[in-house]
Amino acid sequence: MDTELEMKPDSDFVHEELEPMHRQRWRSNSVRLVYPEIPPHTQSLHLKYSVYIVVAPLDVTEQSYGVLPHALPQDKGSIFCRDHTQDKPLHVATTGELPSTIIIVELLKERKDVMVHDRVALHDTKGVEILNDEPKCRVYRLTLHEDESDDLSTTISLDLAIAAVMVAADDCKGEITTADDLKADTKKLSLQIADDTQLAAGLFSMKAIAKTQFGLTEIY
Repeated sequence: MDTELEMKPDSDFVHEELEPMHRQRWRSNSVRLVYPEIPPHTQSLHLKYSVYIVVAPLDVTEQSYGVLPHALPQDKGSIFCRDHTQDKPLHVATTGELPSTIIIVELLKERKDVMVHDRVALHDTKGVEILNDEPKCRVYRLTLHEDESDDLSTTISLDLAIAAVMVAADDCKGEITTADDLKADTKKLSLQIADDTQLAAGLFSMKAIAKTQFGLTEIY
């Protein structure tokens, strides 16, 4: 038997856009945010470049065409990327004994529409860690600590060159300030794990009163 055929994933799947467990929270021209809760032993098909924020321990096996299936265990708080546009012709994820509870930031832009950003400096400040730097997006982990005697540990300030999506990996209370050329706007921040915030380009500052982590995706 042909080896490639042996490794071809079972085609009994549902495209995630038609699959009701992949609950779409919102969609724009460039991003779709999905909050799937997939029960054990369920397959789903993914075709877009996706950023995953894990909000509960993950027990998944994934398989691309022509590749043997492999386990993808992830702890709560993990953030990782998958370019499913490169999985030809399909990519299948199958849950194990645990349900899959994650947030997916799915990038919808075609490659020809992606903005060149090689001259845009990476964010380099306390509490900010770059996880992924690719043509379609940059993904960061933001970590705010609970030492109120040290403003630098409880506050993160960034100048966003492009719109971004921020997803909470923990429950969080604090405040968020956004600013453009005309005004600054400060509002109270109260997020539960898996909640998201859309951020426009411009100055952005966040202050939290307890240790909190976020995934920040800049979409180019």
